[in-house]
Amino acid sequence: METILVLNSDYTPLNITTFKRAIVLVVKGKAEIVKDDVGVVRTENITYAKPLIIRLFKYIAHKMKKIRVNRQRLYKRDNNECAYCGSKKELTIDHILPKSRGGKNSWSNLITCCLPCNLKKGDKTPEEAKMPLLFTPKIPSFLSNDSSIKKIWEDFKSSFVY
Repeated sequence: METILVLNSDYTPLNITTFKRAIVLVVKGKAEIVKDDVGVVRTENITYAKPLIIRLFKYIAHKMKKIRVNRQRLYKRDNNECAYCGSKKELTIDHILPKSRGGKNSWSNLITCCLPCNLKKGDKTPEEAKMPLLFTPKIPSFLSNDSSIKKIWEDFKSSFVY
């Protein structure tokens, strides 16, 4: 199923929708095609370019929902790799600041870790265990769930001169 990036009227990413819903919004005059793909979509009277990104004409006020932490999302964010050695085997979850020292279950404190590294680190911080992180943990957005949409959005943003 093809996914289309939906921008608010101020060009901020709003959500991702289906191809069918995007075409309905364009046909009803509620959105415009901002970036298109090769190919066309034909209705009875009009031919449209195949959309990759659409922009709503009316501003939608919304709060970005926080993405809740869970094991599956954490593994996906960390590309199913240990944050200490890069291994893809025997993965588990590690607290950067251990729970015994007040570490929370948050995006910035949890990482994917292999079992040997987790046992080696134990109840220490990465600095104390002399185990530097390969990357800094970040809070994911809805764009980070779909790599093709993320690439389309990055290409679109880079086309503007600031």
